[in-house]
Amino acid sequence: MVIIQRRVIIAEQLWWAVSPHITVPNAELYRVHRIFRRADNSAMTAPLSEDDIYRTSSQYRLWFFSPENLAAQRAKTRELAIERARHNATQSTAACEYLTAEEELRLVQRYCEQIRTTSDHFKWPITLKATAVQYLKRFYTSNSCITYPPKEIYKTVLFLACKAEGTHMTLSEYARRISTEKESILAPEYKVMQALRFTLEVKHAYRGLKGVLMELLNMAAGTNGEGYKSKMMELALPPKDNRTPWRSASSGSLDQQLLNDRIQAAYAAARTCLDAPALLTDVYFLYTPSQILFAALHVADEPLVAFYLDTKLPATSELRPKILSAIHACAAIMAAFSNGTVMSKDERALLEEKLELCRDSTTRDLVKKHANAKVGNVDDEEERAKRRKMEREKHMKEGDDLFGATLSSSNGLKG
Repeated sequence: MVIIQRRVIIAEQLWWAVSPHITVPNAELYRVHRIFRRADNSAMTAPLSEDDIYRTSSQYRLWFFSPENLAAQRAKTRELAIERARHNATQSTAACEYLTAEEELRLVQRYCEQIRTTSDHFKWPITLKATAVQYLKRFYTSNSCITYPPKEIYKTVLFLACKAEGTHMTLSEYARRISTEKESILAPEYKVMQALRFTLEVKHAYRGLKGVLMELLNMAAGTNGEGYKSKMMELALPPKDNRTPWRSASSGSLDQQLLNDRIQAAYAAARTCLDAPALLTDVYFLYTPSQILFAALHVADEPLVAFYLDTKLPATSELRPKILSAIHACAAIMAAFSNGTVMSKDERALLEEKLELCRDSTTRDLVKKHANAKVGNVDDEEERAKRRKMEREKHMKEGDDLFGATLSSSNGLKG
């Protein structure tokens, strides 16, 4: 019975570690809790390969792609944007050169970096910063820089993230802090919400990483009684290309304090990896939060995270190669990232000059469009067509209500 209870505890710890800050209804959480509490050995020892609850989230349903699907979605978005821009082009802009797909991606990445630096400057929570970055990246899966330049969108997504993550401030205060007009923040807001499909929750890896830290410290202290402490003392040193700043003592032997220092250093390096490398690449579109956090630890201290995963994934598990493959692939993307690849301010200025010549003319003044929409004046041809269609349908319905439904031929009188 003690062995079964211990397996229950380990299974529950792994679930919380690989399921970062998942919010579910109490009934659903209770259902999952009961699954972990089943007393048969097969349920207790079966490894957890994927988080079923995460797969029911809007993040998985709407914003999880394969690399091929993500590239195809972006290509389709860009193609439609260029087609619309050409349709609305004036004679002077008809022959302009549009941004390449690579230039669009780099420009969006540059404004993701702008969100990071702005959030760090105001000392806003890291989850707010990460949420705002994901809003911007999600927006540009269905919209192009040619239609909506990022410099007009990033302030709005940052304001939305402030509201979504509970950093409450008035619009006036936010506009004052970032030195911009209130109208320019509000103008794209509804369009951003549409692009986000009105789903504002973003699941991150930070709480899961904190859970792994706590469990590793408990293992190092020997409080779990599983003999993990002695095994951790014998771990290989981190390779030189790992990001952890920790290095062993000159004597080569470890004590409790050095082991704790190693764990804390790996945590700090992984948290840094979850900042720029995770936020400025596509890993949030390609991997789950749990895979991202273990990939960050892999980049930080490979032997340490390998030991931790060995305690959770039996060597005989059929799913182990697949799980480790996903973690290693994600780690490779983050390890390959360099801050030097982010566009400089001078490069951004040149690219925005080019964008200004080829952008869609119908979205050039979002503030004016927003003001017109509030008073019922619409200057967009597409919007006018939609409104005319709605008015026609309304008039037809009113006519039916007044004179009755149209008689079908089967009910008509034969002459």
